[in-house]
Amino acid sequence: MRHELTEPVHWQGRQWAVTGYGIEALNGMYHVAAEQIWPESNGTLPWLDALCRRYGTDRDDLNAALKVARSTWSACPSPERATRRHSSPRAIPA
Repeated sequence: MRHELTEPVHWQGRQWAVTGYGIEALNGMYHVAAEQIWPESNGTLPWLDALCRRYGTDRDDLNAALKVARSTWSACPSPERATRRHSSPRAIPA
């Protein structure tokens, strides 16, 4: 199942894409805003840990998407630059 990705699409892998929004699952189930691709002040990425624990997550593809996303946005963008386009995104459990 595929959904419409936020334009522009910078990179598309097997399960994940880097888009104008951030990182999006091709099936539309999960999306991470561009400002969330950088570690928190304690050096962690809780969303990444949560997604990697989920059955069926292609970890190599997700790590590749994160690498591309960080090269696309060499610094943390402002919240205005990466606004949420989905009205009710699926929460990523911790």
